[in-house]
Amino acid sequence: MTGAGQGEDRERRVGLNEALFREVNERIGGLTEDFRSVQDSMTIVCECGDAVCVERFQVEVAGYERVRANPLRFLVVPGHQAPDVERVVEELPTCLVVEKDKGAGAEVAEQTDPRA
Repeated sequence: MTGAGQGEDRERRVGLNEALFREVNERIGGLTEDFRSVQDSMTIVCECGDAVCVERFQVEVAGYERVRANPLRFLVVPGHQAPDVERVVEELPTCLVVEKDKGAGAEVAEQTDPRA
């Protein structure tokens, strides 16, 4: 496979990896829900496309919820963005918000959105 086919495969693979980490963070968010009245932040796993990344960071619960409202957006450690398949749309104090570009990665992000 060459050219466009390889690019689409990479987009899909990165999208699947990001979706997996998003699902982990959704479960963390569910566990955090009971404590929201006393806790305004939570620790999440970087949602980058690197399947072996295990970096964690704090994020405000309100910010997490705002980002999670858009299925094409993910929270990543600065430097973990993949410019060939996504763009940085916001910088938060502890992380970046990236948005999937159109294509296979965006399709995967929408299809695997646990809130859809």
